[in-house]
Amino acid sequence: MIKTVAISFFSVFLAVTSIAVAKSETSKLERVVKAKTAHDFYNDILNSYQKQDWKGVVFHAKQLLTTYAESPFNAEAFYYKGVAYYNLKDYDIANEAFTKYLRNETTPKFFEDAIEFKFRIAERFYEGARIHLLGFEKLPKVFSSKEEALAIYEEIITTLPRHDLTAKSLYKKGCILCDINDYKLSVEAFQTLIRRFPKHYLAPEGFLGIQKVYLKQCEEEFPDPDILQLADINLQKFKEYFPGEPRAEEVKNMLIQMEDRFAKDLFETGNFYERTKKEDAAIMYYTSVLAQYPHSMYADKSQKSLEKLQRKKMIDSTKNSKKTKK
Repeated sequence: MIKTVAISFFSVFLAVTSIAVAKSETSKLERVVKAKTAHDFYNDILNSYQKQDWKGVVFHAKQLLTTYAESPFNAEAFYYKGVAYYNLKDYDIANEAFTKYLRNETTPKFFEDAIEFKFRIAERFYEGARIHLLGFEKLPKVFSSKEEALAIYEEIITTLPRHDLTAKSLYKKGCILCDINDYKLSVEAFQTLIRRFPKHYLAPEGFLGIQKVYLKQCEEEFPDPDILQLADINLQKFKEYFPGEPRAEEVKNMLIQMEDRFAKDLFETGNFYERTKKEDAAIMYYTSVLAQYPHSMYADKSQKSLEKLQRKKMIDSTKNSKKTKK
């Protein structure tokens, strides 16, 4: 409780401090000599950009945006500001700048470049890059955010429905949704990738992604036979879409792992009945393993247990037959 209150107090303190610092910076910018035109500020941005002086780009972009709020150069200032922050590894601030660029420019000159940068930012977030506390630039980066990556992937998918970046975004969207256990939407993302980009190099990976979702469901949830059936359908479609594709073997192996999960339950139930001397019930379960999951690791075990029980039944039957004759 005390720790939570302390963290909350610290967050508020940092937020207030950040706002004060931001106001101070704004005040300094407002004191910039008014004789400088918007075009002068824009040239300063370009000069810093060409020198890859990223802090200079940010400084001059802030000067322009603060001093000339209605300047036609402002949209591009947001773009260069985004590039600078990206190179400074302030990815959430960069993403915000690119968003403002795309919203403030009717026909963006750097449209595809801005989208490309957004995709790269999403990749950094997917890999674990952190975002600023409360979204303030002056506050420390404390949270990694796959949700932030997911939002950017969604934006790209909506903005450029047939672009190569959308294929990549759909794949990463499926991966993130699988990571956070949203299995239904994850499968839908992979299926959209396959349907919309059937010739893309990631389409086969879409089938693998679907199979990984089904495997994870089998391992983490109560086994559902419908999932196993869907996994088998996914394998058959993969073979149909990409005949001779070596990765089909990987999809098949995942299906076998799922079968192992189901076969294990049957085998252990059979083993329980065998230990409690209910041989007929045990034989039924071992036979089910062989019939339903012949490729599972429990098929061989079931076969051996079945043979042992059948031998025992034959011996018992012979003994009973001799007793009857006597």
